[in-house]
Amino acid sequence: MILRFISIFCLTLFVFSCNDTEKPTTKTKTTAQSSIETKTKSNGKALYPSIPPGTVNALFEKCDYVDYSFDNLPFTISRHEPSDLRHSLSQIAQQPALIDANCPPFGRMIYYKDGEVALEGLIYFSKGCNYFVFLENNQPKYANFMTPSGVQFFNGLMTQLKQPPQQ
Repeated sequence: MILRFISIFCLTLFVFSCNDTEKPTTKTKTTAQSSIETKTKSNGKALYPSIPPGTVNALFEKCDYVDYSFDNLPFTISRHEPSDLRHSLSQIAQQPALIDANCPPFGRMIYYKDGEVALEGLIYFSKGCNYFVFLENNQPKYANFMTPSGVQFFNGLMTQLKQPPQQ
């Protein structure tokens, strides 16, 4: 009886230890992708799916401009040059982000097409929180991590704010 119990217990442990559904990573992935995957695995499941590539591609081809507004900064940014718009869209990683309830939004971005709102999103940029949450009807619909290019862009913005004004 005890031997049977021990066998069932060991078999149960073996089954649960083998129930790992994570995909193995390959050596060709970049460090940024690896750190994103590590964060995804260690923090659990994403609340929202990744924004569809077709949505980003449509914006890439037809977006007129993007506006950034910031919750605690006294200015906004409007980007309308095609290269700036492409750079802005390249800041959206393909991996779905995990939402951290401890991170407040840093700001908002709105992409326009023919003067109409095409996509609206919240920017989360703080220590440990670098992602976008895209809205539909003012409700979260998609969430994506920020690429290293996006982190660099917002870090540069913050660095410029810390510098004294030029006279």
